[in-house]
Amino acid sequence: MEKNVRRYSAFIPRWCQAFGDHAPDPGGEGRAVEWLVGADAVGIVVLPEIRRMLTHELLGARNPELEFGARSVRLNQRTFDQMNILGHPGYAALRELLLGADQLHLFLTYHLIHPPGTRIITVARKPPLPLLYKEMAPLPVIVSE
Repeated sequence: MEKNVRRYSAFIPRWCQAFGDHAPDPGGEGRAVEWLVGADAVGIVVLPEIRRMLTHELLGARNPELEFGARSVRLNQRTFDQMNILGHPGYAALRELLLGADQLHLFLTYHLIHPPGTRIITVARKPPLPLLYKEMAPLPVIVSE
């Protein structure tokens, strides 16, 4: 299944809206990836060096290619298939969101429970606040079984 996810970047660098209510990820702070699963959104908090790479690849000027498999993720030329996160309920929630929603939105958020400067890569059913974000070219996403 292929779909276009609408991408957004903040008008002012480092500004973003709050993620909102979500289920806690037990032990998430001790891992390289922490999942935030809300009613209409899934967020990913990653280590700063990984976040910089992902943000550059996903929200940069060029059009990225992103493919979600049952046990792997491909982002442009990089394939991630040997990672524990692919079996996590957060990854399953992200796949479910990608498979079930007609329209999705990708943008950065924050949450007060995380240290200052922490950014959450967020995929949501609802668009972000238009006062803070401008829309970019869509992100083509392939979700395979």
